Amino acid sequence: MENPVESGDFLPPIMQGSSSGGTLKGSLKGWREVIVVLAKLLKWQQAYYAAIVFAIVSLFFSLIWWLDPSVVTGFSMLIMIACIADYVVPLAMPMIFPETSWSSDKEKQYVQACDGLVQSKKIISSLFSNAGKLKDKNPWLYMAAITVSLSTLAWLGNQMHNLLLAYFFVLIVSALPGLSEHGILDKIATHVKKVINKQKSQ
Repeated sequence: MENPVESGDFLPPIMQGSSSGGTLKGSLKGWREVIVVLAKLLKWQQAYYAAIVFAIVSLFFSLIWWLDPSVVTGFSMLIMIACIADYVVPLAMPMIFPETSWSSDKEKQYVQACDGLVQSKKIISSLFSNAGKLKDKNPWLYMAAITVSLSTLAWLGNQMHNLLLAYFFVLIVSALPGLSEHGILDKIATHVKKVINKQKSQ
């Protein structure tokens, strides 16, 4: 039987069934204009794009805070909006953006964005796969890591408002593509490695 973690079946359908950007590119064709714009924003292709992303995320969470829906209501509304968008956007895009407006530059950015989504799927699959391997090889270390991680998360959730915690989490995740694009993540990783190596040498 195929492992659902390795096959990616635990992911949403949009992320399944593709080991390369080709299949995903075809399935997201109706969203390609939106994806190109989102890719530009998240990668901070202009200096002020980071502020726009911050403003959008802040406005979204401010709206949730103002409406103060229950958990069930909030999830139901988000899923409903996602389903409506999944139906409306592919129908509306050809009317807003005619086929003649699609250029080779947009096509290149679209392919890169699809490849990025596939890479993200592989990273998530790898994390679950490595966790499963660690559980089989060293169950005590696996349980210790899970217990410490979840206990820390529970403590953070008890110290601050859960909506604020989710806000910071989404801000960090939305900043990752821009930080990676501008080489900031590589600089942080290099600095951390230097600190670790320095500690080991002492």
